[in-house]
Amino acid sequence: MISGGSTSEWRAPAALALGARSVHVWRVSLSRGNREEFVRLLSPDEQERARRFIHERDAHAYIVAHGTLRRVLAGYQSTAAASLRFVAGAFGKPSLVESPHAPSLEFNLSHSGDLALIAVSRCGPVGVDVEQWDRRVEHLELAEQFFSPIERAALRALAHDVEERTEGFFNAWTRKEAYLKATGHGITRGLHHFDVSLAPREPAALLADRFDPSAPDRWRMMALLPGASYSGAVVVTRAITEILLYDSV
Repeated sequence: MISGGSTSEWRAPAALALGARSVHVWRVSLSRGNREEFVRLLSPDEQERARRFIHERDAHAYIVAHGTLRRVLAGYQSTAAASLRFVAGAFGKPSLVESPHAPSLEFNLSHSGDLALIAVSRCGPVGVDVEQWDRRVEHLELAEQFFSPIERAALRALAHDVEERTEGFFNAWTRKEAYLKATGHGITRGLHHFDVSLAPREPAALLADRFDPSAPDRWRMMALLPGASYSGAVVVTRAITEILLYDSV
């Protein structure tokens, strides 16, 4: 399964068999679980970062999201979650310190509101993003700052319908974030040099990248519907032939 994506497709995993050309995307409820169990899985640096959050809700989301990430990755690596070590890339994207006893993994994490998404692959880089809709946001005004001219025009075409405009804005935002995370550049190159589709019911797609004209031929983008009033996206290399959607337990 590559194209599409809907809330009804999320399911409990039968087994942690990650194929060489597969990506698994995990949906995580941040309100679940015993917080202290997750805290014990985190590194001292992660625990310190959690303590620095001003708002308790943000600290809780960070702890559950990162603790679950460790559990998910440890399941694939057949190791203890607390023993995993991470290193940041040149632009801040984390990766696992490779173990000589386990195949390498690519992964990405995003969380918003009460949900997190975790994408895992053994076949090249992956990027994932989730955003809870905020209808108070001035979507057209923000689009003028962060979207490309083509995306701004597509969003203005939805201006007559508040719900469609909201969905279109967060469709674009998650697809752009997921793409930047997959490439590993993050926002260092800005958000204006590439175009994504955004209209509701339109397939997710990377339309163009003016810094990298061959990018649409190398990257595949899929829309995710993790819950009501949420948008999500995952971006993978064209070598991927299967994307499976799982609920974390």
